[in-house]
Amino acid sequence: MVDLTTFVQVLGAASTVSVILGVPFILLQMRQNARLVATSNRQVEVMIAQTRSQVFLNIAERLSTREYVLQRKIVRDIVAKYTAVRWEGFLDSSDAFEIRAFAATYEASATMAKIGLIDEPTLQQALGYWLVSDWNAILPAVHQFESSWGVPAYPNFRWLAEGTERYMREHPPPHNAAAAPPTAAN
Repeated sequence: MVDLTTFVQVLGAASTVSVILGVPFILLQMRQNARLVATSNRQVEVMIAQTRSQVFLNIAERLSTREYVLQRKIVRDIVAKYTAVRWEGFLDSSDAFEIRAFAATYEASATMAKIGLIDEPTLQQALGYWLVSDWNAILPAVHQFESSWGVPAYPNFRWLAEGTERYMREHPPPHNAAAAPPTAAN
């Protein structure tokens, strides 16, 4: 018969051997789990990039339609019209709502950039001075809204336009090398 002490020693040795043999398995499992987490993270990053691209493309599509380009002209005409009459009757007119609708598109895009749904530099680069020009064009109307409402009007549009203007100053477009005048080296 085996005495109890020998049995406990055998069990202790077996448990030590089990732990020693189990460590490589645990390490392999941890490496596999790390690879799965890394792969999942890459997939999430790709999905986020695709979503951002889709949002950006939707904005670009909206801002380049014929109707929107014509709306840009209408908005400028409205600002000129009411500037000439010192903004008399503007706030309650359908023209004011035309400008609000116009500004709301940029406000929504700017809000998405501000909260990180759209990459701000990409939006700034894509819309560039078009965005700044549109902000400057409606700024007199925005001042009218602000004085009437008592709060800043279209703050995210303003933020994006001012940021874009700074961005464009700091990152001027490259000069076209083909249009450069010939030099002695050419």
